[in-house]
Amino acid sequence: MQSSPKNPSRGLFRFALVVAASAAAASIWAQTRPADGFMLDAQAWQQEVSAAGAVPWPADGWWRLVPQDKAIDVRAVKPGDTDTVTGDAIYLRLPGATLKQGPRRAYAYPQVLHRPQLGAEYELTLGAVRFDLRVEEGVKGMEYAIGYGGQTYTYVLGPAGAAQTGVRAVADLDGDAKPDFLVDVDDAIYLLLSTQAMPGANFPTAELLAAGC
Repeated sequence: MQSSPKNPSRGLFRFALVVAASAAAASIWAQTRPADGFMLDAQAWQQEVSAAGAVPWPADGWWRLVPQDKAIDVRAVKPGDTDTVTGDAIYLRLPGATLKQGPRRAYAYPQVLHRPQLGAEYELTLGAVRFDLRVEEGVKGMEYAIGYGGQTYTYVLGPAGAAQTGVRAVADLDGDAKPDFLVDVDDAIYLLLSTQAMPGANFPTAELLAAGC
């Protein structure tokens, strides 16, 4: 498997996500906010962004993902919006990325991938698009190899020796007719967005770390 290239902003990115879980650290987060994409859960969105007041959060570039029956509802949102926030919503800010609004059809049999068998080759379809998936336990983390369009995209997610991993959802979130993935590794959630990936080794587009990590 190819080794991931070094990214000098990655440490700051992970630190800022942890800081965002604490209301008392909002001023620190405002000063160290990275340019990379990131994710927040519904509680952090309400406490850290929507109700932050004086903290200068950007007003644009936010998206809300809400799982539905056989779909993921995608909406552009802004801090201070009065829409109802559900507990399972995920909020994203992805500079340079555009998602498609509305219900996005998800892979119809998610239970197949909730606990994928390590080393097994899965050949699946999302609508008319064929893709394959293989998950391995690597020395640096859980290795996800995803293939579509004649190319393979690889990710190393979470810590080495992770207790569990699985695919939360597969859907075309960005409208490019390619599958995008929400992946769980232990208590973290990772977004793998096709428009942000290149053949070979990739970092996840964004990650949501458990509070207190």
